[in-house]
Amino acid sequence: MQIELGATERRTLVGLIEKQIEWKPSLVLRLVTSPSAVGFYSALPLDVHVFIAMPATIGGAAPFDRIVHASSLLNLLMNDQSPKIDLNALEAVESLAGTSLVEMPPTNGWQIPMTALASDIVPIVNEAAEEFDRRSKGLGERGMSDLADEIWERPGWAGLPVRMLHAAVRLQLLWNEPVKVGAATCGPWKRLSTPRGQVFAYATGPAARTGLRIVN
Repeated sequence: MQIELGATERRTLVGLIEKQIEWKPSLVLRLVTSPSAVGFYSALPLDVHVFIAMPATIGGAAPFDRIVHASSLLNLLMNDQSPKIDLNALEAVESLAGTSLVEMPPTNGWQIPMTALASDIVPIVNEAAEEFDRRSKGLGERGMSDLADEIWERPGWAGLPVRMLHAAVRLQLLWNEPVKVGAATCGPWKRLSTPRGQVFAYATGPAARTGLRIVN
């Protein structure tokens, strides 16, 4: 399976994969293709799941679906400057070590979103980070973990958990500029939409940790 990405999409993808590998060096990705796009799905620490979709020219009619090491894909993107990328050169990963790369967020059924400006939301994340730094001084590992859960699980803008907004800021899908963003729900799912991508959170109950999924 060969795909062709535009120069801008290729640079964007490299940057996003680098951010994820920095967060989790052993990162694996699930690569899937449609007739006109390629998707990259991964699971990161703090129950964060990411899906990035890029428009692409797809060679071959059969869809491609394979789990690979993110570092291998990054090396291929950076070292092979040919416009076409041979996905078959990426070796499949057999063991996921407990990581779930199966469930995807819903594609329809979302309520009409609430909207705001990113520059009004980023301060919520900054204030939460400053609070953690201030209150964590002198705490042991267990105390810091409990404090992190308290702060990041709070509802932020539009009822989205602060953990979800933090992930979007860390991955630079949410940044401090006056651009429009939206929030919507679909059953237990919550969605943050930004011009650079979408972040999805799923909870199975009030005490469930937040799983996040990001879709460009």
